[in-house]
Parts: sequence; C-alpha cells; structure tokens
Amino acid sequence: MIIPIIILLEVDLYTPVWYLLLFAGITDYLDGLFARKLKSLSKMGAIIDPLADKIIIIIPLIWLCKQDIIPYWSISLITLREFIITALRSTTNDGMPALKFAKYKTLLLFISLIFIFSPFKVTNIFYTGLIIYWIGFTLNIISLVNYLTIQKR
Repeated sequence: MIIPIIILLEVDLYTPVWYLLLFAGITDYLDGLFARKLKSLSKMGAIIDPLADKIIIIIPLIWLCKQDIIPYWSISLITLREFIITALRSTTNDGMPALKFAKYKTLLLFISLIFIFSPFKVTNIFYTGLIIYWIGFTLNIISLVNYLTIQKR
C-alpha cells in the first residue's frame, strides 16, 4: 500500500491516504491477531511485519517533514532508532522481542498519522495528531534507551 500512499501524498489527495492508512492498520492488527490465535507464527512474518510497520509509518512522516509539519531531526532520530534496533536484533539468536514501549511507540505514531490525515474537520484533530506524534516520539527515545540497556546486560 505504500506506493499508492506516496503517489497520493505527492498529488495532495489526503482523504484516500487516510483510508489506506486506516486499512493498513486494521489489517496489520487482524493479521497479528489471527497469527497468534492460529499459532501460525513464522520467521518470515517476524521479519516482514515489523518492516512493513516501519515503512507505512516512516514514509508519511517523511512527507510531513517535507511539508514543514514536523521537524526533520525528529524523523531522523526515529529512523536512526529503527536502524540501531534492527542491527541489535540481527546480533541475537532470539531476535530480541519487542518491548512494550516499542509497541506503544508504533501504535502512537500510527494513530498520530490517522489524526493528522483525518478528512474530518473536527476542531483540533490535526493538533491532537501532532501531540500524539510527540508522545510517540518520546516513547521512541525511551524504547531505544531500554533496548541499549538490555543489550549491555
């Protein structure tokens, strides 16, 4: 879904972006839910799913930087954290399970995009999305520190 999202962002069609992001979030949640319930977990899924989550979140955030809605340094730190965690995970046998902070971070960044791109003209929904973004950003930093602390043990 990322290619249509990129194209739609470039031609300023934000309502379809909102629907695609919402669809991606719901299907990602359901995919994880069914995989756990059916005990259908795979190594490929453990790699692809977090990668898809990162891409579906980072691309719209980069676009928000381009529009001067969020600062580049913040998306740079988010992306740097993802590279560091991916590198740390590749050096461990168990792949390092995701911390709760990291799961909340992903959820909050995703929700922030849903609010920011919302087609509904509700008072302050855009600004609520920005506040949620900064909370997710903060959890991004906290989870990085936690992963680095775990890695040192």
